[in-house]
Amino acid sequence: KQWYQRRVAITAGICANVYENKPKITVRPDPSYTFRLGRPAKIVCAASGMPTPYVYWIKGKKDLTNKEERIRVTAVGEAVLFFDRLTANDVDMYTCVVEDCCRGSIQRIETEIKVDNAHTCNKRDPPYGFFVVVWEFTPWWSAKKWCEDKNMQLAVPKNEKENKDLHTRIVESQGKDPNGKKFAHHNMVWMGMSDSRLEGGFIDVYTHRTLSYRNWMSKQPDNWTKYDKVGQDVVAMDRITGQWDDSYGFWKRPFACYCPPRWQRKN
Repeated sequence: KQWYQRRVAITAGICANVYENKPKITVRPDPSYTFRLGRPAKIVCAASGMPTPYVYWIKGKKDLTNKEERIRVTAVGEAVLFFDRLTANDVDMYTCVVEDCCRGSIQRIETEIKVDNAHTCNKRDPPYGFFVVVWEFTPWWSAKKWCEDKNMQLAVPKNEKENKDLHTRIVESQGKDPNGKKFAHHNMVWMGMSDSRLEGGFIDVYTHRTLSYRNWMSKQPDNWTKYDKVGQDVVAMDRITGQWDDSYGFWKRPFACYCPPRWQRKN
């Protein structure tokens, strides 16, 4: 008891002397890391101060993955997030927490662990056309470029069957793709339609033809101007219903690509 009382007194004295010396982040995790399943993965988070701050990790994020869990180890000055063999369960959002033991103040640094998207579209893949869903937070223009760089196109369902096939693929993919769990509260998936040239005149951005098939949600398209006076000019699919939403292209969302039949592929 006496030792504990002396320790409290010493800590109180230190805190009083360094009240203005806030913890400083010395090793800040990057916003995201891409690793391979089955391989080692390591992320370091560190901070300095007097007294040296506590540093620990939290796995998950309630508004994305529905769950947060503090990783048991609490370190002093530096906490290492390490996996000797990364599994699908480890692919998640993580938060490094730096805690000032004197003032009780906390700093949080968020990062994301994801696995590489190994999706391909070449002549070695199945001969029929198929959809690919990429679970990454991406603005519409970047999603379009990603698909095209992989010899694909942003998905454009041309009839009810294709729309149902895409919706089924989205639902199945979210459950199987390790990156999908981070979208538990995110319902929209980018597709390749736009009315940027003529308001209300939605076209396939690859053929430039007016859409012959539509599956809009109730009260859509609405060209909402709350966040941009120009309005909304691209389209996303609701992963719950398979219906379409008129959207802002700068919002970051997962997206769906289409790999055409083998005879149409470039390589």
